[in-house]
Amino acid sequence: MQSRRQSASIYQRLKQRRMRRWRWLLVLIIVGLIGGAGYGVFHWWQLRHQTMMAKYPVTGAAIDQDAGFLDFQALSKTGVKFVYLKTTVGNRYTDDDFAGNYSRSGGSGNTLKVGVYMVYSPNSPVLSQTTYFEKQVGSDTGTLPIMISVPDAGSSFGSAKAIERTVARLTAMIATLRTDYQQPVLLWTSTDGYQALKGKLSHTMFSLDDSKLAKRSPQDVQFISYDDNGSLIVAGERQSMSLMVYNGSKQSFDALSNE
Repeated sequence: MQSRRQSASIYQRLKQRRMRRWRWLLVLIIVGLIGGAGYGVFHWWQLRHQTMMAKYPVTGAAIDQDAGFLDFQALSKTGVKFVYLKTTVGNRYTDDDFAGNYSRSGGSGNTLKVGVYMVYSPNSPVLSQTTYFEKQVGSDTGTLPIMISVPDAGSSFGSAKAIERTVARLTAMIATLRTDYQQPVLLWTSTDGYQALKGKLSHTMFSLDDSKLAKRSPQDVQFISYDDNGSLIVAGERQSMSLMVYNGSKQSFDALSNE
């Protein structure tokens, strides 16, 4: 007959086995839930993406040096129709990959429509910013409107006086670029920046940061960046870029990019 000590030992082992089985079952359940949730999120993202692309047939991306080396022909196969390339910031910084990106993108001759954008600095003289942009970029401005990205900073929009100063500076920059390049010029800003500027800059079009893709008139807003920290799989590699859409029809985009 088994002693009490032996019986207790056998019982303890059986109990430990059952505990291990329950732990593994719990792990499998958790993994299944995470996998299911991940699939659900991915499926939701796909549906949202399909719905959004049906609404916005012309998609694009804003690209800077964080994307790394980019194969633009492979990028065009992802469905992207246009790219905006970062050029300069203020009057002293040039994106390291601008020249290479512009050359590889084919400039205005590729199937991808190409535009360029500069980043406005509230702390640098206006003339020095446009002069620096023109020196670094030359005639490499593509066929899309030139964009001026206006960071959502207190020095630009923090008060009525700041807004007035920003409007005056941007007005001068837009006039210079329009005259020197004979191309339209857009302002790329946040929804708050748009609210501050839209009634004060006549005949100026906008590009907005808006993850919700709120409905806006194409006569006021031409491009929308809906994922500033986005990425695309290009030639098998995930590469960082801001994902954008054109806020209008394919026909109006074609007309815009041929101006």
